[in-house]
Amino acid sequence: MIIKNFCKFTQYMTRLRARPLSRDSCHTVPFSRSADLSKWDTGTGTVFGIRSSLILCRANRKQQYEHSKSPPPLGTGAALAFSAAFTFSLFGDSDKDKEETPEEKLIHLIKRSILCIQRDQFDKAEQMLHLALRMAQDIQSKDGITYVYDIMANLAMEREQFKKAEKIFADVMKRLFADGHTEDSPKILHISSKIAHMSQLQGELEKSYQGFTWTLQRLSKLLENMPQEKDKDIKELYGLTKNWFGQLLMKQGKYKEAKNLFKEAYDILIEVYGSVNEASLTILNNISVAYVNLENYAEAKETLLLAMSLAKELKDVTQEGILQANLGLVYLREGLMKQAEAACKLAWKLGKKHQNSDAIEQAEYCLNEIKSSMNG
Repeated sequence: MIIKNFCKFTQYMTRLRARPLSRDSCHTVPFSRSADLSKWDTGTGTVFGIRSSLILCRANRKQQYEHSKSPPPLGTGAALAFSAAFTFSLFGDSDKDKEETPEEKLIHLIKRSILCIQRDQFDKAEQMLHLALRMAQDIQSKDGITYVYDIMANLAMEREQFKKAEKIFADVMKRLFADGHTEDSPKILHISSKIAHMSQLQGELEKSYQGFTWTLQRLSKLLENMPQEKDKDIKELYGLTKNWFGQLLMKQGKYKEAKNLFKEAYDILIEVYGSVNEASLTILNNISVAYVNLENYAEAKETLLLAMSLAKELKDVTQEGILQANLGLVYLREGLMKQAEAACKLAWKLGKKHQNSDAIEQAEYCLNEIKSSMNG
């Protein structure tokens, strides 16, 4: 049960609404006011500026909305499976007296759909995206159609509608291949990584294993042949794909191999983001999970304490409470009841204080496990 709940937390931390990465990692995309849709292919290593889940540009969606009821400022990212920064950067100060072109109307509608997704208004966003798709088809914008399809796929992934997302992603890949992209294109590899991850979440472990193996091999070759100053996006995808692959190996009981992958992912993201970044919280927790399964409790505790220290530095009180509960579960596994109870009670207090249901749930699970152990 303890390992099951640890894995549950791993999924919590690395689900589609993953914890945000630093806003500083956002890449805004230059775009002229002419709204030439042929320029949507920005060459950023993603599908028309769209970022994959847990990759690249993010900001806390809830905080973003609470701080201002108006749309987020230019360059702000979304905690989604794509980057809103791209769409926001399409807009300059528009001339209100000038009538919008069909292309500009399409871009404006896409921007509104992204804002709806930021605010968890998924049904409304999907309606807007279907309207945007019809608009793109009406003006025969090949790139615009592909862009909207990719947002639709990422929205379905965000909503855990995995079969739907996979089908749309397959259509996006067909369109990219038709435009001349190859299997080694970063855009194709982004989608491949997401499909492999969704397969793992659905229990299709063999399909997921093959997908991750294929993707990582090609990412490795890309990095070998790419100038170092241009490989940041590929490194991000490489590290985070390794993290997802590690989760798959955990499900297969390959704990040592998973731990090694998590550590490689951690080192890559440190290289890309620096030592203080929220993506590392996810991976440090995954490393601790692997150590617990290997019954290496000292390393598990050390890793969790490092993650908690990072959470404090980032002022991420939400994750601090959950990590505190996980530390209590490690103490429980060691038979240190007093330390376990103290850690889990503190986690419960942190959860209550900051109204975080996930921290409360994990803390209550820990306290119930302690009670069961004492009664047993």
